[in-house]
Amino acid sequence: MSKVAKNEGERISFMGMDLIWKITAESSGGSLISFIQIAPPGTGVPLHSHHTEDEFILVESGALRFRLADESFDVAPGDVVLMPKGVPHAFMAVGDEPARVLFTLTLSPDSDYETMFNGLVGLGPGDFEAIQEVCAANNLEFYFPPEMPS
Repeated sequence: MSKVAKNEGERISFMGMDLIWKITAESSGGSLISFIQIAPPGTGVPLHSHHTEDEFILVESGALRFRLADESFDVAPGDVVLMPKGVPHAFMAVGDEPARVLFTLTLSPDSDYETMFNGLVGLGPGDFEAIQEVCAANNLEFYFPPEMPS
């Protein structure tokens, strides 16, 4: 695959957000994944870390409140945030419009984000124990109690 058009890609929903696949592990030969996440205001992902993958985001539209390790900051369209493996991070969409964010993650040989995200379909923020269990199988650790950026 060499091109995925703006409105192409499989779309799934979890935790009140939508994810649109752009590059899968299969299409990248196992080296990375990339997806668009659309987060309505007030939604996001609590504090967690990836033990085997580096991750970065590019905000296309909307705004995020972000936490990276012990630092909190706002992220606006055009901003990029690098989240090295092992560094706790969280985000929440803020403002009046949904945030549209491009996520890219490097992959380790045992990464399986497609299966992980499909396991999250239908789960909401109140299903934290189930979310932890699904994500732990992919070397992703959530911290308890769940913390969102402030």
